[in-house]
Amino acid sequence: MLSAMTAEQQRQGSQRSKCQHKLIGLLSILILSIGISQIILAERAISFSSSNSPPDHQVLEQTKTQPTDAIVYLAQFSHLHSTYGAQRDIENNTLSGNSKLSKSLDLLYSNYINHFPNNVHVIIFYVPDEGTPTNKTMEELQLAHRPQIKFHPLNSTYWSLPYNLHERDSIHWNRPMYSIGYRHMMRWFAIRIWPYLSQLGYTHVMRLDDDSYIHSRIKYNLFDYMRENDKVYAFRQPVIEDAVGVGWDRLVDSFLEKNKDATITQEQIDEFQKDRRISFYNNFFIADISFFTMPPASTFLDVIDQSNLIYTQRTGDLVIHSTVVRLLLPPNKIHWFRDFAYEHMTLCTKPQCGFGVVKGCPQNGGFSRGVGTYTDDEWSAITLDMKQKAQYDKKVVDVRVDKPDRLCELMIRGNTYIGAKDVRMCLKRKERCYPYLKQFLDENEAAETSPLIPS
Repeated sequence: MLSAMTAEQQRQGSQRSKCQHKLIGLLSILILSIGISQIILAERAISFSSSNSPPDHQVLEQTKTQPTDAIVYLAQFSHLHSTYGAQRDIENNTLSGNSKLSKSLDLLYSNYINHFPNNVHVIIFYVPDEGTPTNKTMEELQLAHRPQIKFHPLNSTYWSLPYNLHERDSIHWNRPMYSIGYRHMMRWFAIRIWPYLSQLGYTHVMRLDDDSYIHSRIKYNLFDYMRENDKVYAFRQPVIEDAVGVGWDRLVDSFLEKNKDATITQEQIDEFQKDRRISFYNNFFIADISFFTMPPASTFLDVIDQSNLIYTQRTGDLVIHSTVVRLLLPPNKIHWFRDFAYEHMTLCTKPQCGFGVVKGCPQNGGFSRGVGTYTDDEWSAITLDMKQKAQYDKKVVDVRVDKPDRLCELMIRGNTYIGAKDVRMCLKRKERCYPYLKQFLDENEAAETSPLIPS
């Protein structure tokens, strides 16, 4: 009997021991899993804090609604632009950041968002040290009726010099008339915006400046168009940009030499090197954010950022976007929107802004007509009115009698565009942009008889 009990006790003890071992094993796995999770969270926290990401409260807020598309502005809530100073419109009226932004938003909503209101946020970035939106501003922007609008302040994490640059040295930088704040803006749109928006859960972004104006109805969802047609980057106006800064071409060539597998084909490199200055005017663009947050584009952007050329040479976000996109994307991933009327025009605010451009005349950019937006008579009236307003300060003008207040020699008025020469140089068959741009045209548009690309 004693022997039988001892055997039973041994069996039960063995079972308890097995159970204990299983329990210990499960606890070990659980502890290990918790440890791994903590490591992952720690790594994410490190990545989050070092990758130009948004504050925690914005990430938490964003996860509640999780739209995928964002339209972004960078606003200046002051009367003085950090580089251009006091600004005026083409009728010589004084402009503030509020008035420009209000007009841009009115046109954006009436011509686009009111027709596609869902799953999009309008993010207005601003720098608190350069002016904050007041209650009056909120009313002017009609926030009560525009739930898509979100304000995001940019603090020194996103709006400061790289650690090895100092403000006192800025007088020695290329083109010193451009402020440090302007160079922060270029770095923001070229480098820092991508991880910020990605952390908030957005997949696509459209940029508008506060003086970007959509003048005609857009009849389809631009973001859906990008996704459904497998497009990664889109622009509205092409441009020639020669002011790239000393050292830019050398940096690009060095990157290509060290990253020979980064580009799609050698043909792309050859096409780029035919004319490196053909660019995309990026006051309007739409982009798939993931392209810029993953190699090879993210690697390229890191190299560019570490070079400090954005600050020391004023290498602009326009140049950076255009170079990265042209080298790292095949043409069939790039789209040229041409079916809505768009204006972005910078007027000269100094006595003279280069040859043939005097105060009050278009210095950069202009008004693009858009396919199917206006009749020829309507467009003729619009462009004649703009040209008269640019040349006369007076509100009421008799062009038959009154002598112009200024002569805007390089204000180009054509069948598809009116404005400065920089964009117009890309809109004619005989100009240097056309061999590159024609790949974005369909057969009818590219035809010699098409009025869309005049000779």
